[in-house]
Order: sequence, then C-alpha cells, then structure tokens
Amino acid sequence: MADMLVTAEELASLMQQDVDTATATLAIEIATGVVQSAAGQRIIEVVDDEAVIDLDVCDNSLYLPLPERPVTDVTSATVGATVVTDYQAQLQRGRLWRSMGWRSATLPYWNAPSTVTVVYTHGYPVGHQRLQLARSVVFDLAKTGYNTAAGSGAIVSEQIDDYSVRYAEMAATIEAALDPDGPLARALRRQYGRPPGSVKLIAARG
Repeated sequence: MADMLVTAEELASLMQQDVDTATATLAIEIATGVVQSAAGQRIIEVVDDEAVIDLDVCDNSLYLPLPERPVTDVTSATVGATVVTDYQAQLQRGRLWRSMGWRSATLPYWNAPSTVTVVYTHGYPVGHQRLQLARSVVFDLAKTGYNTAAGSGAIVSEQIDDYSVRYAEMAATIEAALDPDGPLARALRRQYGRPPGSVKLIAARG
C-alpha cells in the first residue's frame, strides 16, 4: 500500500460528505506522493527501513549520513558483508560515527567501491505535530483530485466546465508544490528537506 498522510475518513470529514473509499484513497496516495516528492524524502514513519549506501575511494569520513530524516532508531549496520557494532548513532544529526570509517577492510583492491547497509527507523509517526503542514497540502490536493474524479463522467456543459475548473485547480496546486522556487515547495523543504547524499533506497522491511 502506498504512503498516505491522511485517511479517506478524514477527507470525508473535511469535505463534510460521504466519499467513495477507493477513489478517495487513490487521491490521497497521489497527493501524498506529490508532497513527499516536493520534500525530497519520505516523511511518514518507516520502521526498519533498509538503505544501501554506496561509497567510493574518496568517502573516507568517520561519519555516515543517513538518507532520510528524522532518524529515530538504528537497528543494524553492515560494512560490505560484515555486520558491525562498533559505531555510535547521532540521531539528531541523522548520522553514524565509526572510528574505523565506513569502507570495507576486505575489498580486493584499495580503491574498489564499497557499500554500507543500514537498517533504521525514520520519519514522523501518525499524529506528530510536524506532519501538519504536509497534511494540509495533502488535504488540499486530495479534495480537488477527488472532486475532479467524481465529476469525470459529467456530460452537461455546465458540469464539464466545472470539471475543467477543478482539474485546473488541481494542476495548479501540484505545480505549486513541485515548483522548486515556489513558496509551497520551499516551505516543505524547510520542514522536511533531506540532505543531499549518494544513496540507493531498498524496500522497507517488517
């Protein structure tokens, strides 16, 4: 199931009307995807997510930044094929420290690429106050998206015109959220923005 920052029941309550659950769910999933894309990361809590971080010969820092914020727990870290425990987690800074660094000591060549696999928990749990900005944008997008979908079968000219207006409103809201220079996108990045890094995300476990 895709991420959802609000529920179909909450959307129905906001709109003060009954909604088709399947249509509302789809609208919410799409809206959540738009918001998280604008933020640059998943902001919903993901427990025991697995991230594979690629390192090259220049990555000799003792610190390993993790790709998603905020970090609330670290379950394990594996350097190459070796599970390591000699690290310290700095949760508030979203990184791990290890005195030996993070490149594997068993590489066939000194300059060969290396990987670190980290299983950790990140994001905000349901009900967290910091989710409210994202939720408000999702409500706006999902409400417009739901109304657009609900009116897609209209054949009367007035209804078709209204559908066009709703579609334009939805497109404008999405464009505002994804415009990197727009105030909405900047607000989302300030609240939830992920620091840059070289990372490949793997599906969450558990």
